Amino acid sequence: DGLAVNLTYENGVLVRGATRGDGVQGEDVTVNLRTIRAIPLRMRGDDPAPLLEVRGEVYLPLSGFRQLNEQLAGTNQKLAPNPRNAAAGSLRQKNSAITASRPLSLWVYGVGVREGVEVRTHSETLEWLRERGFRTNPFAERFDSIEEVAKAIEGWEKRRAELDYEIDGIVIKVDSFDQ
Repeated sequence: DGLAVNLTYENGVLVRGATRGDGVQGEDVTVNLRTIRAIPLRMRGDDPAPLLEVRGEVYLPLSGFRQLNEQLAGTNQKLAPNPRNAAAGSLRQKNSAITASRPLSLWVYGVGVREGVEVRTHSETLEWLRERGFRTNPFAERFDSIEEVAKAIEGWEKRRAELDYEIDGIVIKVDSFDQ
């Protein structure tokens, strides 16, 4: 549970990063996104896409959230109410040094506009992104039946407390882009 961002790469180099905003227009937070170690400034590989929009979510791990509030407790600043608000506030700082001082991270989950990238499925896209240095959630799985999906959901209802980040629930996607 964090803040959705779009990262635009030209010839493999990060040129712009924005929040989703109101769904039509987001905020340009490129300077602050560049301070997050989990975001590659340059994609790996010898075949950079001329243009690629990577979609992901910036989040604050629970351990980092506790650490941030311990630091804030010794100041006149208010404590962060939850990790999502802390991540969003950290990303929207006017001073990028503040953003850089916070242990923000990122999971990428897909692509938007893409030139020179031929992928037909969601799982293929995640693999392509991993090969180029992006962090995808290691728990993303592909299932062949709705029964397998239901069993996985049941398992995550019990396991979600093991994670170092908050989740609202499970995202289920049809793998085939054509479908």
